[in-house]
Amino acid sequence: MSLQDTPQGERIHIAFFGRRNAGKSSFFNAIAGQKLSLTSETLGTTTDPVRKSMEILPLGPVLLIDTPGFDDEGELGSMRVERTKEVLRETDIALLFLPAKDFLSAKDVLPARKEAQGEGFFLSDIEGQEEVLFLPEKEASYLRLFQENKIPSFLLLSQSDKLSSEERRQIEDWISRKKDTPFQGVFLVSSETKEGVEAVKNAFAPLASLQEEKKRLFHGLVEPGDFVVLVTPIDESAPKGRLILPQQMAIRDILDYNGIPLVCQVEELPRILENLGEKIKLVVTDSQAFSKVNQTLPKTMPLTSFSILMARYKGFLSYALEGCATLSTLEDGDRVYIAEGCSHHRQCGDIGTVKLPRMLEKYSGKKLQFVYSEGKGFLPEKEQKRVKIMIHCGACMLSEKEVESRYQDFLRKKIPICNYGLAMAKMTGILERSIEML
Repeated sequence: MSLQDTPQGERIHIAFFGRRNAGKSSFFNAIAGQKLSLTSETLGTTTDPVRKSMEILPLGPVLLIDTPGFDDEGELGSMRVERTKEVLRETDIALLFLPAKDFLSAKDVLPARKEAQGEGFFLSDIEGQEEVLFLPEKEASYLRLFQENKIPSFLLLSQSDKLSSEERRQIEDWISRKKDTPFQGVFLVSSETKEGVEAVKNAFAPLASLQEEKKRLFHGLVEPGDFVVLVTPIDESAPKGRLILPQQMAIRDILDYNGIPLVCQVEELPRILENLGEKIKLVVTDSQAFSKVNQTLPKTMPLTSFSILMARYKGFLSYALEGCATLSTLEDGDRVYIAEGCSHHRQCGDIGTVKLPRMLEKYSGKKLQFVYSEGKGFLPEKEQKRVKIMIHCGACMLSEKEVESRYQDFLRKKIPICNYGLAMAKMTGILERSIEML
């Protein structure tokens, strides 16, 4: 895969937060170098998150996300605010926008108002200094969310071109003296003059560790010269003219380890075994073909699935493995939530909505209720409590941050989670074999 083809789930997600007309979209366009987000004087111009893939060195591939203003009003505005909060699930770096003139007003008048309004404004936890950082309530609430979710953030004092010389001097003097704030950095920025664009990009450098090499798909599994067989059924649910992302990732990762990937369908597997036999280090299959592949392979040959490798890669293999036990305790009427991280046209043999539910009912012998979601859609909080177990796809299209946010939603409620591959291995009777090598 080229730089331009880097999946969104493998990119650092940088999200823009702030009030309506705080300059988010204009600065988003300035960073991206294109007019992607609509901008106008009308409040609430950005109605849905806007995304742009690009590269920012030294981070590498990133995904910029512009969000609706978090002060939007009315019924529709509330829905937009919820969309903005949902973006927090996938945010690796947050940019909080506050118009520079509003910052000066807050700095001048909020100390007196804070005493009168209690928690109306945020007082940074800095002791022993004469000056402190005050933020308006909305901005303060988002700073708390960044801190709670351990998201590094920057404060961007926007629309700096509207400042007088004296106002600019005051802010620059404050920034120069203020070395310790809850933010990674504070910058004066303007989309009109492009002030701060390069400075903000350069400020990401200390966070480059976010993009350091993670534990790879075949970490500890493949050595130079190893033969790895990838069984990739091409049926009615396969995408036309291409392989699904986990299969592409597997081929590339094996090559990066100087291994030798061999790709075949189930029907060709016996011929590969005949030619290579015990030279094969590992077989990885689509979970749907577990039963046939298991019957074809010698019992001593390591076997797993793309989905199980993705659970390991995304960091929730142990949680999903524990959740497998719940599949043996399902009762009539239990609600099973099946979540997919991508959106695609459903075929008659779709794994998430057809094959997996059919296997679950056959395995449990019970009549179950199924709830589905795909893409960025996720089961609302009030509905999660009614679920017996969540079974998630391999999550190849989601960032590790978003995957963690999803499964933690359920684990906090003590609701088990599982994964397509592990669930199918459990129901096929080969769960131990499928994880033995991992």
